[in-house]
Amino acid sequence: MYLDQMQLPSTQQTINISAKLIASIKILQCSAEELEHSIARELSENPALELEELAHCLRCGAPLRQGFCTDCDRRTDEALADPRRDDAGWDDPASYTRATDLAVAGESDYDPLEFVRSGATLHEHLLRQLGAIMPSGDDEIAEYLVGSLNSHGYVTVTVMETAEALHVSPRRVERVLGWLQLLDPPGIGARDLRECLLIQLRAFEERGETPPVARRLIEGHLHELGEHHFAEIARKIGATAAQVKDAWRFIKTNLNPYPAHAFEPSDLPDLGLSLEEDRGAIIRPDVMIRRTAHGFEAEVVERRRFRFNVSSMYGTLYQQCRVGARGRGDLSDQDRQHVREYATRARFFIDCVRQRWDTLSTIANALIESQFEYLDRGVRYLRPLTRGELATTVGLHESTVSRATANKYVQLPSGRTVPFDDFFDGSLAAKDVLREIIAAENPTKPYSDEELASILTERGIPLARRTVAKYREALGILPSRFRI
Repeated sequence: MYLDQMQLPSTQQTINISAKLIASIKILQCSAEELEHSIARELSENPALELEELAHCLRCGAPLRQGFCTDCDRRTDEALADPRRDDAGWDDPASYTRATDLAVAGESDYDPLEFVRSGATLHEHLLRQLGAIMPSGDDEIAEYLVGSLNSHGYVTVTVMETAEALHVSPRRVERVLGWLQLLDPPGIGARDLRECLLIQLRAFEERGETPPVARRLIEGHLHELGEHHFAEIARKIGATAAQVKDAWRFIKTNLNPYPAHAFEPSDLPDLGLSLEEDRGAIIRPDVMIRRTAHGFEAEVVERRRFRFNVSSMYGTLYQQCRVGARGRGDLSDQDRQHVREYATRARFFIDCVRQRWDTLSTIANALIESQFEYLDRGVRYLRPLTRGELATTVGLHESTVSRATANKYVQLPSGRTVPFDDFFDGSLAAKDVLREIIAAENPTKPYSDEELASILTERGIPLARRTVAKYREALGILPSRFRI
């Protein structure tokens, strides 16, 4: 047998993905924070790219006017119409401090009374209190500790980490931390749940209003207390089960495991003492949906926050490079190559970002049409919708819709900020009904999961007991035996 190798032509279809498509996909799937990092990196590497970043509200993305956000402050119109506003004085030292800070920041046309209409953040509130009680030399430590607070109000760095980062002694850090823990709201600056509750308990002890075993329960039996092992705890500490239960009721009623939420109320239910994930953090929306006279409209926050341009110098030189040798002036071949490379790269990056904005806008407008009842009347009217169905509606691939909506958030007309995923979560309506049923139950005889399933079925939402348990856990609601 004779074997030989031969090359024969054949036709074959292959998919070649362009570099621009790969880059645009990466930009599209970036979260807001990741996009900021990408923009910062591109600006540092590309001298042809220019960015004008407009001052904006970190909460809603709206532009700031003279240092504050009118969209977040519902009282703006009332304050503007209030005749007493012209008679306002400067008796409040905190008001003077804030006005001075804004003036120093460069607000040349600042009206010293308009700050009253903008609510201070928790960080501003804490730093203002600290500034009144501690030496000025510790300002940097105070800012570092306050900046390390998570959304619940807990310090997320240790004393040693802070001391090493700022090159100061641990004793100074401990002193500033002690001052922080004396501030309002009570419990702020704690390092864990136990310390948070003990800080709050101290004020009640000074007034003689605490049950005798409350401190012992918090210091050594917090976990068992959360599981309602009252008899077991009573045996360990030599008290009666009734005393332990009374102390548990006092702790549950008077102490707050989330001190930062007292400053900025949350619509989440108070369901116990377990410290869960950082779910109260302020989330910046990527898209805002507003109610208008004609329905709803969507706006991509980044579109009005960032303004990209190719540097005028690079743009002029790039045009000279394109008209031929007569317009090239004194540019060398290496200079022309440099100008072409960076000007083209800047345009390419701007196109990718704008394509991201266009895609987000297209998806948001399609969601307005598909979930109009949800936006207009609430979560009970959220209709089943998949990303594939939405992709067919807008003429995009399902993977594009998935990338565009991943790790991104929408501010609803009600002011709530929710992830894009909520528009595709058909269980939200059932969870909302479940939350309502549990909120209205008899506290002395809470519903079991089987009873909740029966009630939901009667209301036209047939769910199995296991599904009810899964939804209840997703809502952070304890089982019936722990809700007594």
